[in-house]
Amino acid sequence: MTAAPAPSSPWRSGRWLFGAVWLLFMAYPIIAVVTADTGRAVKAGALALIAVHVIVYLLLCVYAMFDDAGGAGCGARTNPRLVNLAIAVLVLIAIALVAVIHTDAFAVAPYLMAVVAFAAPWRSRYALGAIVVIIASVIVVPEIFGWEIDAGFLVVMVVVGISMGFSRLMLDGERERDRAEKQQQDLNARLAVVAERERVARDVHDILGHSLTVITVKSELAGRLVDLDPERAKSEIAELNALARDALSEVRTTVGALRTPELPSVVAAATSALTAAGIDARLPDPADGAGPDATLFAWVLREAVTNVVRHSGATRCEVTLTPEAIAVVDDGCGSPLLTFGNGLRGLAERVEAAGGRLTVDSGPDGTTVVATVEP
Repeated sequence: MTAAPAPSSPWRSGRWLFGAVWLLFMAYPIIAVVTADTGRAVKAGALALIAVHVIVYLLLCVYAMFDDAGGAGCGARTNPRLVNLAIAVLVLIAIALVAVIHTDAFAVAPYLMAVVAFAAPWRSRYALGAIVVIIASVIVVPEIFGWEIDAGFLVVMVVVGISMGFSRLMLDGERERDRAEKQQQDLNARLAVVAERERVARDVHDILGHSLTVITVKSELAGRLVDLDPERAKSEIAELNALARDALSEVRTTVGALRTPELPSVVAAATSALTAAGIDARLPDPADGAGPDATLFAWVLREAVTNVVRHSGATRCEVTLTPEAIAVVDDGCGSPLLTFGNGLRGLAERVEAAGGRLTVDSGPDGTTVVATVEP
């Protein structure tokens, strides 16, 4: 059995590169510091501040800008206090650079707007307010000190700020829709549990209600006939035994149906669950896995699809099925549960008990769960 590796590091996801690539434009304040008419100590201090700015911004790109709200995906939710501290550090660095290179320091303004829009754990109105303050500072500060600033640069700052603001609104709207959809899915799951409990209650009532009533009546009759008509009492007791056996058999059948999944119903349920989660589902015809191990494959499919929906963050899930094997492949980012948590550990034990083998391979490009049995 192959144990799955831990979930991929945020550094390996690659999403942060979209924000980090803009660090190329930090060349402008660096050149401004180097060519500034000031002492070496001041230049060294300013360059050190720029280096800290780059490091802090890069860390925000990795751990906060493309973090998944709620910790449901590849990255764990970053501590909001640390994010706020990092943003405060960037603001202080920007203020210090303004004192050294004046208007050239405003080149860091787009980075501030980016972290406010995509990393700040604030409500939308506060983030938009901060973006407005940054734009206003770029316009007002040069006027206060009598510095000249390029009009084209101001236009670019305004356009960037508006774009960042709209991006933040769209991002928050998408997260709110995802949250509402998840709440609806949880509600549907709870309603399904309630409906299943009611069905079980009806089945148990229908199975045992009549049988227990008849058994009660016949046992009372047999008790009265023991002395009056022993032969008839024996006949009634024999019928009691037959009724009890029949009732027990029906209860076992009902419980077995509850505990043992059927492959066609599991395939249908898996398709529904994946589609509801927005995952492209590619599942085979259940007849392809018809055979003595169909029930085992149903267990594998149900557990694997549950992990895909809950933890993978995948956009596609493909299932291949033969009479000897089943494979569930997704393009998600893996999960801590794939280090054989309770679900997969129990599933592995079930597959091994049936004489098969379960393997789980997980990496940044997806996860593959395969169960094979001897033909």
